[in-house]
Amino acid sequence: MRNFVMTSGASGIGHPDKLCDQISDAMVDACLAADPRARMVAECALASDVLFLSLRTDREPAFDPAALARRVFDAAGYGGPARRAPTVMLDLVIAGAAEAGDRPRAQNMVTAIGHACTHTPQALAYPVWAAHRLTRSLDGLRQTGAAPWLGPDLQAQVAVEFHDRRPVRVSAIAVTAGLADPVTAGDVTAFLRRDVVEPALSGGAAAIDAATRIVFLRAPDGGGPAAHTGLTGRKSAEDGYGGFARQSSAALSGKDPSRIDRTAAYAARQIARCVVAAGLAAECEVQMSYLLGDEGPASVEIDSFGSGRLPDPVLGDRVRALFDLGVAGIARRMALGGLPAARGGRFFRDLATYGHMGRDDLSPPWEDTRPAADLA
Repeated sequence: MRNFVMTSGASGIGHPDKLCDQISDAMVDACLAADPRARMVAECALASDVLFLSLRTDREPAFDPAALARRVFDAAGYGGPARRAPTVMLDLVIAGAAEAGDRPRAQNMVTAIGHACTHTPQALAYPVWAAHRLTRSLDGLRQTGAAPWLGPDLQAQVAVEFHDRRPVRVSAIAVTAGLADPVTAGDVTAFLRRDVVEPALSGGAAAIDAATRIVFLRAPDGGGPAAHTGLTGRKSAEDGYGGFARQSSAALSGKDPSRIDRTAAYAARQIARCVVAAGLAAECEVQMSYLLGDEGPASVEIDSFGSGRLPDPVLGDRVRALFDLGVAGIARRMALGGLPAARGGRFFRDLATYGHMGRDDLSPPWEDTRPAADLA
């Protein structure tokens, strides 16, 4: 595709799917904060006032999962004296982890995709970058009291026109949120253009003009868990690249770093960003495939979409020579298990909203471009 329109969406911290992601990753944080070698897979489902939490771990949790889930629920904007805390149904299975030994291997089969480009300073595709900017702005305005009539369940979608795979214009923006009466949809649309869209997106790679359509949709029944259900891992596109790049079917949230489907996605992102940072391509997609029981990837492929200074096979050779992409190599380089304890007990939970990629605000190891100097 060269000339096209691409749409991407993002959700605020109170969207039920994102709320489930935050709860699942809060469990991973709490587990790893106690022991960086711990194993945890957490999944959450939420509807009305019932929260179902399934935990698979190698030890008795050193925290109260139900209490932690309720704290995350309250922090998303659903707390307060008028709101009843959800009933938490906990399914906890404790099973000893298999010994990894000195040569850990992939415990499942996965194809991981990483992408980077020059659309934005964070090397993220413009549509998903813009959608996250809008939801972050809306969440901030609600939390600071500048827009107290906004409910916590927010979503934004951005449609962007591309010419020769470069973003040139924002053609439409749609925002969905719960509202407190008596605010009208017309009032909200004017507010969005003046106080949200223009401050968040002005100066970006794609122009916003008078013909850019801005549409507001009121969430039915005020939005939130009372209106629709939530489930961990259902917003995989906005966790990654918003559909601009291919993506694995695997969810990211709720998994400890021993899961190669999570860590390989981060490793692939770092490679792609380093290729772009080194000036070797304006756009780069990395594909890595792991087979069950193998120590390293069966395949590492690079696609620069014709923007590379070198042929894609040569870029692939440089990547394979520089990066150790074995299960153990990724674990050593990124040291993900120790990050929750090193950052006050909270790291993965903050990735569960506003995307896992391009998060320079959190300085995750997969956004580190220092290896780019050795690629050039």
